[in-house]
Amino acid sequence: MAAMSANAGGERALRIGLISVSAIADDPRVRRQGDLFWERGWSVVAVGLSGARSKSPEWLCLEVPATDEDMAGTTVDSVHEPREHASNPVSPIRPEKSAPQLSLALRMWRTLPAPLRSTLRSPARSVLRLADIASVYLREKRATASYWRLNDRYALIYRLAKDQTADIWLANDWSALPIVQQLAAGQGVPYAYDTHELAIDEYAQRWRWRLIHRPVIAAVERMGIAGAATTSCVSQGIADRLQQVYGLPEKPLLIRNMPHYQAFPHRPCGEAIEVLYHGVVYEGRGLEACIDSVALWRPEFRLTIRGPAPADYLAALRTRIEAAGLGDRVVLAPPVPMIDLVNEAARFDIGLFALPGHSQQNVHVLPNKFFEYTMAGLALCVSDLPEMTALLQQHDLGRLIPEVTPQAIAAAINGFDRPAIDTCKGHALEAAKVLNWEAEADRFFAAIEQAVITARIAPRPAAQ
Repeated sequence: MAAMSANAGGERALRIGLISVSAIADDPRVRRQGDLFWERGWSVVAVGLSGARSKSPEWLCLEVPATDEDMAGTTVDSVHEPREHASNPVSPIRPEKSAPQLSLALRMWRTLPAPLRSTLRSPARSVLRLADIASVYLREKRATASYWRLNDRYALIYRLAKDQTADIWLANDWSALPIVQQLAAGQGVPYAYDTHELAIDEYAQRWRWRLIHRPVIAAVERMGIAGAATTSCVSQGIADRLQQVYGLPEKPLLIRNMPHYQAFPHRPCGEAIEVLYHGVVYEGRGLEACIDSVALWRPEFRLTIRGPAPADYLAALRTRIEAAGLGDRVVLAPPVPMIDLVNEAARFDIGLFALPGHSQQNVHVLPNKFFEYTMAGLALCVSDLPEMTALLQQHDLGRLIPEVTPQAIAAAINGFDRPAIDTCKGHALEAAKVLNWEAEADRFFAAIEQAVITARIAPRPAAQ
């Protein structure tokens, strides 16, 4: 349905601005947000990265150039890594005011093990970066200045977006929060925050991430949530954790990552039983253990791994498959456009996700793929993590993996026979009738609409 330029009373249609450090057309959650408001008569503008594989939505998408890492869909350190020539709309730390930070940074540098110091590219740059981190530890509000130095695309997105106006700006993930704060303050409108991850624990298994990124993320998120008209997230565990960490008076709104409802026919297993992992193909997602486990699977099972991946990581997986003699049982398939993901998944029998529970982020994960597998009518085989476990057991969707080892994954897969798979596939098709975006959309729309109405009645003061 096309967006209306004015409502029945002749007034201007409301407008929402979406900011995300992602390729908008390929980002399932952001795309659903834009479609929701467009279909309900709002004007929509989104600003993100280039490189989407999917067809553009009907509403306006503006793009800044993406890097090769973005194209691969990986954001572990690459997206939030300091860059040599980062553009910065915020004044940097002035040398005459940075003595405490530099002093602390030098102490931090000296405490690093000598082998680690020797691996860093430039001691001078590293000390300056540590000074930036130290400034956040010493004074939380320095996080905003540090944020703009993390990634030159933040400033590019802001500059592209500031020529647009909106009645409310929506930040998708912590990396968009300072951008929407500046946009909202400059235009005298509210902003909202929707987090797709538990940002302060997203890569907590990495010491470098904990040292460099976590203090900035925590400060940015704390200040951003404090001024947001509404905050939402993807799982109940993340909502509970955010309330606990930031002392929020109420829990963020739970809006799960569910696709639009599609009706698929029940498709019984064939001679070969096809197992699918789809999503970002990158380290930390248990893919190595999944590949190693295939040698222990019964011969009728085959594995397909599909999704965007860095070339070097894909080559490492291919080498692993060949070394194990699994070339005829494991396929590394190219990614498909996001809008075709569920349709392509429906060709398979089992949806696999063996995620290690090595951080609070992973413990509380409730990803797109869980609901996409369900919508496609697959049996599920997923890690025994609270959010996924509760839904899998509630709807009897499949089997749980107790630990991410080849043996445990193989035991879970081998625990299926064809009748059990077909039964779980039928349960998935039934569960999809309630586990869909249509079940979440009204609450999300109402929260954003109410934020705009409230701001018009009692305008919020500009951010300091």
